[in-house]
Amino acid sequence: MTTPSPPKTTSTTNKPTVSTPKTYTDHALILRTQNLGEADRIIIMLTRNNGITHAVAKSIRKPNSKFGARLEPYMHVALSLTQGRGTLRTITQTTTLHAYTAPIMGDYTAYTTAAVIAETCETLTTNTPPEETPPHYTLTHGALAALAHKKHHPHHILARYLTQAMQLAGWPLTTTTCIHCGTPTPTSYHTPHGTLCPTCAHTTTTPLTPLNTQETTYLNALTTGHWDTIDKTPTHTTQKILNLILNTTQYHLETPLKTLTHLETKTPWYWYKKGT
Repeated sequence: MTTPSPPKTTSTTNKPTVSTPKTYTDHALILRTQNLGEADRIIIMLTRNNGITHAVAKSIRKPNSKFGARLEPYMHVALSLTQGRGTLRTITQTTTLHAYTAPIMGDYTAYTTAAVIAETCETLTTNTPPEETPPHYTLTHGALAALAHKKHHPHHILARYLTQAMQLAGWPLTTTTCIHCGTPTPTSYHTPHGTLCPTCAHTTTTPLTPLNTQETTYLNALTTGHWDTIDKTPTHTTQKILNLILNTTQYHLETPLKTLTHLETKTPWYWYKKGT
């Protein structure tokens, strides 16, 4: 009599584990887009909880795309994303929270200003840990909303945004007191690292820009958000300070902002060089 063989068991020890892609939701500000293949597009955005994110919107360039115009630059959206291999996500669903694109693009000055804001935002947050980007998200959202609703002149919004964004990044563009001696300075000299009083200005080889009382007041208003002062400042002063802020921003970023070529200003740009 033969003993029956035990039933065969299937071992799963050596079978590869198939992981299901993780799906999550987030809010996002669309900064720019990049075409991919014949019908897809990569969306570069600053998300509320996950920092700068690159994600594919499949078939978005087809006429019957489910995404429509909801993933155009400067839109504020809620997203569902799938996290596959690597860092590139896939967008599966999207809902409009605020449609800022049309009103911004309908005004050329607002549009070119938004482009500078988006580029600066991406540059400052690309290598920033996601847990440190929510203040940038809030600040950028506020700037785009202000542009879309025409709350202030676009260049005032840009100057205020850059002042706050660089402050968040650890590079204050202006100070209300001398960075050497701490003296309050109604008239001062601007440097890439802060403000110098007339006495201390003569002791440095750093490039200096003299500021009169009105210009110093405008800079301080940008820092504190005193919009009554900001909006009432004469154009020649605001344009000089905007140029100064943009130059200082590029100095700290160590790279020129490409979108500045489209920004309309009446005064020429110049470029601080490291080590001068």
